[in-house]
Amino acid sequence: MKQIPVSDLIPGMVTAEDVLTYDLTILVPKGIVLTENIISRLEGYSVYYIYIHDEIADDLAKPISDLQRLQNSPSTQTNKERIRNSLQFQHFSNDYTKCAEHFRENLMKSLYHNQPLFANELVEETMQMMKQDHSDISVFDMLLNMKNHDDSVYAHCIDVALISNILSKWLHFSEEDQRMATACGLFHDVGKFLLPSGVLRKPGKLTPDEFSIIKTHTIEGFHLLSRFENIPLAVKHTALMHHEKCDGSGYPYGLAKDEIDKFAKIVTIADIFDAMTSERVYRKAMCPFSVIKSFEDEGIQKYEIKYILTFLENVANSYLNHRVTLTNGMEGDVIFINRDNYSRPVIRTTSDEIIDLQNEYYQGIMNLRKQKNVSIETII
Repeated sequence: MKQIPVSDLIPGMVTAEDVLTYDLTILVPKGIVLTENIISRLEGYSVYYIYIHDEIADDLAKPISDLQRLQNSPSTQTNKERIRNSLQFQHFSNDYTKCAEHFRENLMKSLYHNQPLFANELVEETMQMMKQDHSDISVFDMLLNMKNHDDSVYAHCIDVALISNILSKWLHFSEEDQRMATACGLFHDVGKFLLPSGVLRKPGKLTPDEFSIIKTHTIEGFHLLSRFENIPLAVKHTALMHHEKCDGSGYPYGLAKDEIDKFAKIVTIADIFDAMTSERVYRKAMCPFSVIKSFEDEGIQKYEIKYILTFLENVANSYLNHRVTLTNGMEGDVIFINRDNYSRPVIRTTSDEIIDLQNEYYQGIMNLRKQKNVSIETII
């Protein structure tokens, strides 16, 4: 079976799992052939992803031995272990490592040995990772499982390129603009390679002077990329503008709204999400739902409204059916995303209780009681 967005469904597909509403009512049973009316009903109930039968994936699953099936069972593996042990993740990890190494080698040769910057080849290699069949494992799951405290600027650039590519697809950009968004993400932080490593890798809070140095990477990146005639202007502008905010509160120039390149607006969102979900020597990685909450708390007016809402909605829905731990110590699965509050979905706990984090209460089978300040702590 394969998990796909409801927007990609076509009549004739067959459901592989029951589709449930937030209160566990079966909306569409398992084994139903989809019609236009059923697809419209799913959209009306704000269902974003469902599992369908996929002949290729099902055929590949048939030879699996009983031992492997036992090893892959939910009772013996967490979701992270399932992902890390999957062939899809192994292929993604190998491609990712090669891509990051090629990016590092070419950039260093260009910076210090005056060799050409093979931008088109690097962008194409990055985009090839998006063309692989990830089956039911999303790229966000892949990236979340790739992260560690040694994440380099190179790895961060690859991450942002991939996330920018995904966001541009969600926004229905043309294929040409999807490629441009990927390129802008890949080269957005090149100015950091010109900064003192002691400041860039400092294991603690930066002083005001040190932060002022960090902020120069935007202008440095623009000047660096301007040395190469084969780099599109949008890529140079993104290096310069990816810390600008639509309300004028960003840097280096305090630009606002239409003064900011549209690709820089995409990369801004991807950059922040990846940075906050990545572990650093001075802090732990944040849970994606905590990052979503940070975006919500900060105020979406800082971003292009359509871009940020599209991003938050789709990212939140990519974690449907994932096992999570809550701040009250309970575990459960994400079963419904609240459209008014993406960071607070509905959880079905391992004891079959329903916790609606949006309303800050959880509903047990026998009772209903208030449970304040419960949120998602980690994705298991």
